Amino acid sequence: MNYLKSITSSVLQSTGVTFPFSIGERIPGLDTQSSIWEIREGVKRDDGTPLTLFIFDSTLPPFQPGNKDRRTLLQLARNALKKMRTIRHPDVIKYIDSVETETHVYIATEQVRPLEGVLRDWEPGGALAGAKNKEAKEAWLGWGVKSISTALAFLNAAPLSLHHAYAIPSSIFVTPALEWRLGGFELLTGKDDSAGVLWALGGVAPGGAGDWSAPEVKKGGWGVLREANPAQSDVYILALLIYHLYNPTQPLPQFTTAPTPSSAGALPKSLFPQWKAMLIPNARTRLATATFAADLPACAFLANNPLVSLVDGLDNFELKSEGEKQALLRIIRDSTEKGSLPGPFVTHRVLPSLLHSLSLPDAPSSAMLPLVLNLGRHVPAASYGKLVLEPVIKLYASPDRGTRMALLDGLGEYVDKLDAKMVTERIWPHLITGFADTVPVIREATVKSVYPLANKLSDRILNNDLLRLLAKMQVDTEPSIRTNTCILLGRLAPILGTNTKKKVLVPAFARSLKDPFVHARVAGLMALMATVECFDRDDLAGKVIPNMAFALVDKEKLVRDQAFKAMALFMKRIEGMVASMPDTVLEDRSYGPVTTTSATAPQNQAGLVNSATGAAGALAGWAISSLSKQLATTEIHSSMTATSSLTVPGATPDASPSASPRPSSDSSIFGSSAPAAPARPAAAVSPFGTGAAPSSSRGGMKLGGGPKKAVPSPLADVLGDDDDAAEVANAWGDDLMDVHADADDWTAFESAPVPEIVVPPPQSYYVSPPKPAPPPARPPSAPAAAPSKPAAPTLSKPAASPALKPAAAPAFDDWGNADDDEHEGGPSEPSKPGTPVPSLASLSKDDKEKEMARRREERKARIAAMKEQKKAKA
Repeated sequence: MNYLKSITSSVLQSTGVTFPFSIGERIPGLDTQSSIWEIREGVKRDDGTPLTLFIFDSTLPPFQPGNKDRRTLLQLARNALKKMRTIRHPDVIKYIDSVETETHVYIATEQVRPLEGVLRDWEPGGALAGAKNKEAKEAWLGWGVKSISTALAFLNAAPLSLHHAYAIPSSIFVTPALEWRLGGFELLTGKDDSAGVLWALGGVAPGGAGDWSAPEVKKGGWGVLREANPAQSDVYILALLIYHLYNPTQPLPQFTTAPTPSSAGALPKSLFPQWKAMLIPNARTRLATATFAADLPACAFLANNPLVSLVDGLDNFELKSEGEKQALLRIIRDSTEKGSLPGPFVTHRVLPSLLHSLSLPDAPSSAMLPLVLNLGRHVPAASYGKLVLEPVIKLYASPDRGTRMALLDGLGEYVDKLDAKMVTERIWPHLITGFADTVPVIREATVKSVYPLANKLSDRILNNDLLRLLAKMQVDTEPSIRTNTCILLGRLAPILGTNTKKKVLVPAFARSLKDPFVHARVAGLMALMATVECFDRDDLAGKVIPNMAFALVDKEKLVRDQAFKAMALFMKRIEGMVASMPDTVLEDRSYGPVTTTSATAPQNQAGLVNSATGAAGALAGWAISSLSKQLATTEIHSSMTATSSLTVPGATPDASPSASPRPSSDSSIFGSSAPAAPARPAAAVSPFGTGAAPSSSRGGMKLGGGPKKAVPSPLADVLGDDDDAAEVANAWGDDLMDVHADADDWTAFESAPVPEIVVPPPQSYYVSPPKPAPPPARPPSAPAAAPSKPAAPTLSKPAASPALKPAAAPAFDDWGNADDDEHEGGPSEPSKPGTPVPSLASLSKDDKEKEMARRREERKARIAAMKEQKKAKA
């Protein structure tokens, strides 16, 4: 082959001719004794089309002894090229291209093989041998007889009226689809062509053309054919060819008498009458090729031939009725399953014909395409792309719903052969029309087809265009489409982008969990479980679990069961994630808030509980102990100041000074040398329950008995005495009682009405309806009579005053214990309670203004009275 290429290149370079195809391996089946041609595989350079090259080289040695010069045969090669360029017929070898020089002739044709090579494939051990080899071969030979007879009849009939005179086995070729093709145009000459090569060179052609010729030629030479009918001379050669096909190992018969059935050998008996008429010695009474070709379809020889009927049905498929089309498809399906059809015939003849018919608008695509894809399984991988993929991809542009449905249903048969470019550029633009189709079946099939193609879609399509379409599909009117969309998203999750997963998955699955269709909700839960690897611990705890927790109480048990399985999976995964987290990320500071839980609460770990009762007790302990903290060293002797942003619920900008929190007798805050009051039991302090542990009292603030957060009072600015160190150290102001001022008269304070502080009640764990507030009561215009002055100073604070009672706290009476009567100096003298002041929250705007004006006047009157009392004592 390399030698031939080098010779060809040098010859063409010397002539300046561009060689349009590349030369491949030699094709076996012909030798120099039977043909002037060397047959090789070839490929067209411009488009890569595979073809067969017929090469004649006049510079080689002669074929046969006695032929000293091959230039004589060059005329036969040029005659074949001339005739092949101008003749077109389905049963004639198809011409593609050619190159001709002074010494060489190159003819490029469709892919073919010599007949002799294909006949060897039918023998045992050959490529076409099989369990039903005999029946298949008989059908194939019958199809060949019909094809060659039709081609010869076409050449012999007017207006061509050509003598072939060379229809010997070396002139017959077979395509990859096992179709028969007539060649051997070396001697093809018109009846009226006086300069035809047949008249002078008929006996020069290799292969023994004279031995196959008719009796009149053997007797009078090739010149007698000038006046003979081509159909009557060529039919004799055709009869000998038919005999050779059925008796390949027998020599050609020499008929001196009429043929008999015994002399016909393996020739079919139904064909014998026509075959006998073709061998009549008298050319005028001999059966013509056109008559023989016309009588064959009615002959029993072809009536029961499956290949012939199948080929005729495929060629006229568009003209058949719907019932005839379905019947033909059943024949193909049954014959393929039984193995009665040759594999190359199915691959290269049946399959392309069906694909061509599929492109027609009235084709039964729902029945044809599954058959086509089934037949495509037997196609070699090297030819699958051209034979199957290309025609199938073109069908996506068809608007026919039956074709689209068949394409989507059979996607699994060919999706592995598709590449990313095919899917992105040729399939996806047509596929997306199915998402908006008015027929739900098409929409659902389109959704199902996305996953097999997902790996071949571009990132832009996968993370943008596709998700927009699926968002619409998730609100489709068909429940099955919504369910399948959710399932599809779950399967696509691993190949989506990281940002896309965070933005899309949880909202999409959460929408499915709210779907009225039960199986859509189940699909949403299963999708969350399937994509659990896509979520980090923050997403699991903050997005996934909150968005699926309500499914635990779904009305359908199927959903509930799946929800509990999903929750168990999520919790197990979160536990594994948090196991490696640090105990705390807070810095070690002594002044930070300390939160603890009761040691008596039922716990499974430190600070954790596993029952509702234990949780309630732990919650109470946490609430109480969290109010205490340890002061830093720099804060122990510092003065307490109010935060400018502190706002007391229910207070107004013009609130009375007496609305400040109730003073405490804790000596650590006031700096007094008086002994501390005895500690109160925890049960009296905690209204949440008895499970809270008492906390340390050093330097801390205690609810109801400990020091309160300081709130400056305007009254201290009026009554404050800068010379009194104790009063300066008092962060609450001078409106508090100095228990060591024995000479002072505090009856005005004890009898003065104290405005009520509106404190929001502690909220219960459970929601309860609000209770109406008590009606406001106006205080008397003048303060009540002052009680008698106590005999000796005591360490107790004034008697229980309604000032510290919340305005509306039905669940709890007080935040602390105000009934502490046991003191070191004996019980203190009770004081008169002040008249309750109505809450401003329940008053209208005008009433609030009046109430505030009244309170300001009362405050001024009290201050003036106290100043008078001081002056009188001084």
